[in-house]
Amino acid sequence: MLRLIVGFISGATVCGLLVLGAMTILPIQASDDTGDNTTENITLSLVNLIPNIEIIYEESLTLPFAKAEAKIYDEDIADFYSDLMDRTGLR
Repeated sequence: MLRLIVGFISGATVCGLLVLGAMTILPIQASDDTGDNTTENITLSLVNLIPNIEIIYEESLTLPFAKAEAKIYDEDIADFYSDLMDRTGLR
C-alpha cells in the first residue's frame, strides 16, 4: 500500500514538473510586429491541425454518384439521374 501511495505522489510530481517545463518553453501569447499588442496564439491551435471532417464526409458520400453520372451516355437516363440527384440533395 505504501508503494502505491509513493508511486502516485512521485508520478503526480513528475507530471507537474513536465507541465511547468512545457509552460516555460511554449509561448502562451503571440505578439504582432510592433510587440505592443498581444493576440491569441492561433498558430498552435488544434483546430488548424484537424482536417475538416464534415467536408471529407460529404465528399465521400457524393463523389461516387458524380462519377456514376459522368459515365451515363444516354441523354434521357442522364437527365433522370441528374434530376434524381438534385431532388435527393446529392448535388
